[in-house]
Amino acid sequence: MTTAQLDARNGSGRRSVPRRGLAAGRTGRAVLGASAVAAVLLVWEALSRTGAVPSGSIPPATAVLAELGRQLGLAEFWLAVWNTMSVAMIGLLLIVLIASPLALLIGLVRPAQESTWFVMEFLKPIPPVALIPLGLLLWGPSPGMKLFLIVMGAIWPLLTQLIYGLKEVNGVSADMARSYRLGWWLTTSRLLVPSILPFALTGMRISASIALVIAVVAEMVGGAAGLGQSIVVAQSAGALAEMYALILAAGLLGLLVNAGFRGAQQPLLFWHPSIRQKGNL
Repeated sequence: MTTAQLDARNGSGRRSVPRRGLAAGRTGRAVLGASAVAAVLLVWEALSRTGAVPSGSIPPATAVLAELGRQLGLAEFWLAVWNTMSVAMIGLLLIVLIASPLALLIGLVRPAQESTWFVMEFLKPIPPVALIPLGLLLWGPSPGMKLFLIVMGAIWPLLTQLIYGLKEVNGVSADMARSYRLGWWLTTSRLLVPSILPFALTGMRISASIALVIAVVAEMVGGAAGLGQSIVVAQSAGALAEMYALILAAGLLGLLVNAGFRGAQQPLLFWHPSIRQKGNL
């Protein structure tokens, strides 16, 4: 029996094997990732216990993890998490509301693009930390100061991705839409949105991560309430295990935000070739 006949006889097998391979690949990546984290923790524990690094500066990993578990049961910890995450997500919402019409203006109107490129290239390299004195002067150590820094520092990935998405709109499709007189709504919903959405989700994921980083840094330097302020208070009090536990918590929040946006891509981009290709494997 030939290979083609075997494939025709067992047609479903051609799809099931790659799916098992994909599942095995995901499991393998998860195992490798968990193994790498475990290896880092073991090295950390060994270096601290053996005195290779001063335990007075870097406590053992087991002590930090135990403190993290204790923090998870404290209302003060969750209040700090809320103060950080809520402002970061509100800042991301403001970024979407600002960047979306601005990207349409810059991407579709040539004079707007030519007149704004210098301002954008000038503002992009300015680190948000450099604007903390201005934020404190205007709003003090408040959520308003954090929102200002988040918008100024995290808007650029989303804005840039939206502009790139507009430039990737297929010219033939746009000409066809004009020829058939589809109108503004159909052109936007069937052409512009599907073309921009993959870029927008990527930009939002990057901007959300940057927004969280800026929120923590603004709390550490500017004194606003949140995880950053708790880290500074723990460091000032000499509670190093608590300080490192809060740093780990901030890192885990970043992982959760990133994973949330990645998880949203598949149902929102089910029609995209990259997602369809994964689904067919």
